[in-house]
Amino acid sequence: MSLADATFLAIETTEAPMHVGCLQIFQIPHGAPDTFVRDVVDEFRSPGPLTAPFGLKLARGLFARLVPALVPAQNVDREYHIRHMALPAPGGERELGELISHLHSVRLDRSRPLWTCHVIEGLHPNRFAVYCKIHHALTDGVGGMRLLTRSLATDPQGDSCAPWLYRAPAREKLARTVGFSGRSVIRTAVAIGRRAVAVGRGFAGLSRSDRSVPVRLPFEGSTAPALNGRVTAARRVATQQLDLTRIQAVCERTGTSVNDVFLAICSSALRRHLADTGLLPDKPLIAGVPVSLREPGETGANAIGFVWASLATDIADPMARLQAIHESMQASKSHLRTMDPATRKVFTMAMLAPAIAVIVSGVGDKVRPPMNVVISNVPGPQEPVYLHGARMDAFYPVSATFQGLALNITCFTYGGQFDLGFTGCRDTLPHLQRIAVYAGEALDELDSHAQVPARDR
Repeated sequence: MSLADATFLAIETTEAPMHVGCLQIFQIPHGAPDTFVRDVVDEFRSPGPLTAPFGLKLARGLFARLVPALVPAQNVDREYHIRHMALPAPGGERELGELISHLHSVRLDRSRPLWTCHVIEGLHPNRFAVYCKIHHALTDGVGGMRLLTRSLATDPQGDSCAPWLYRAPAREKLARTVGFSGRSVIRTAVAIGRRAVAVGRGFAGLSRSDRSVPVRLPFEGSTAPALNGRVTAARRVATQQLDLTRIQAVCERTGTSVNDVFLAICSSALRRHLADTGLLPDKPLIAGVPVSLREPGETGANAIGFVWASLATDIADPMARLQAIHESMQASKSHLRTMDPATRKVFTMAMLAPAIAVIVSGVGDKVRPPMNVVISNVPGPQEPVYLHGARMDAFYPVSATFQGLALNITCFTYGGQFDLGFTGCRDTLPHLQRIAVYAGEALDELDSHAQVPARDR
């Protein structure tokens, strides 16, 4: 395993399990037999070699604990990994949310391949859900999204299968995984050394006095108790679905990006929730925003870095808040553009290292947090996809939280919609669904304000 992948194993605790998940909701085809969901489960459990990383498990032994490695798993119990479940009546979003919250709270068994899949029937009206979770050591958000969608069909009659049964066409070239070995460590050290001067210049550029909007750094924000308190093992999951066309319309009227508007939506929802509870800090919340460092065609292991952005939660006006977020993100992006891709990767990892150190130490809830919340936007399929003729209606990410970081907001774009997944600590954020509702109302507010000329606001 690479050093980045092994880190997610090292920082995992009972209170902060390091798996990520995805909730897919499918519409059962018209005229399908009553056994349709049962047939999906049977196909998911069908025999055959499991593709990577689903057919791999952690190696055992003392050395393997020091230098984690993945080895082929023998005699995988498919009924354990692929589970058939049903919702209680009335089978609505509430019942589904409660089940997913419970399932996401349970750590993966390290003696088995680090994933499970739950096929859930009884979702009204005439739908079923598939919830998959996989350890973050095996993939990041972009890689996980690709693992779960590459096996789906782009039309109702197309061929589809379970992700772990998918066989890549010969023309698809997978990137070589760099192992966490002594040789790879030496190569990495040499590469870092060669770029030390460039990275040093990158850090020096952070303090330039001519920058009107400063590049945000880890640990610059204040502590928000509801977001940065002690994280317990229980999770709560909430979802929200927004219209991508409306978000793009706001972008066009305001000269901002889709990600800027997404951050502004999250900012508004968090600001309102914290204000309602009397816990809104005077200083703006700081978001850690993952950026993909993945090379073209690369799949599987983690390839992410972070930039930090102000959420401008100290600004009451929604349009002024959006503009402040846009300027903060532009400052970070402009700074990264001054570096070549290899140096950018080293620089972002160097920026992330102090945050990882705090998380690994287990004192994340006792010191100033490196960021107040993690907010991620992952592009997904742009056209509808199907599983055995069942159209996927929604594609919600269910992510990980860290000690001292009780909330993660991740979005998948899919088929012209924004599918948001809110994953939080159940004890710290007992009313997580309110934040999801506020996110929908935040888009209404931005859409309304964006249609009014600036001089008339």
